[in-house]
Amino acid sequence: MDQARTTAVVWFSITGHSQRVAKKLAEALNGDLIALHAPAYRPGVLGYMRAGFDSLRQKCDLAPQEFTSLEHYRHLVLCGPVWTSYPATPLRALLRSNIGLPPAVSLFLTSGGHSPAQKAFDTAEADLGRTLAATASLSNAAEQTETETDALNQFVSDVRAHGGTTLTPVS
Repeated sequence: MDQARTTAVVWFSITGHSQRVAKKLAEALNGDLIALHAPAYRPGVLGYMRAGFDSLRQKCDLAPQEFTSLEHYRHLVLCGPVWTSYPATPLRALLRSNIGLPPAVSLFLTSGGHSPAQKAFDTAEADLGRTLAATASLSNAAEQTETETDALNQFVSDVRAHGGTTLTPVS
């Protein structure tokens, strides 16, 4: 880990929407970009069906990861999709896991626009056992628009207000 980096942006994505947003967040926050591995969820009809079914059942098993702790960061930003009104199960699994997390955890969600984000944020806070430092959501339809830029910049500002890192505007 680069000593100057105090923020980790951990992302999960099947379609690439959340991955693209996570890359922008990591760049703006000067954070380490870390993929959350979830081999059970893959593109395609069966992968989406499994994701939806596991989300509805609230099955949150964390696959082995390349990291065992994230405690050495000051701030963790999770980025991923909303599935059936909940954060994607790999995100929930991390929040529920024994993996050490930093004091500040924030959540940026992407969605197809069918599920309101507030239920997902409330669920994530319940899984984490504490309040999220910052939250934001973005509909996939708003990608690469001014709405996206505004949402990313506001989120980065909110993370920074919680001691996340230096601020670099998203373009």
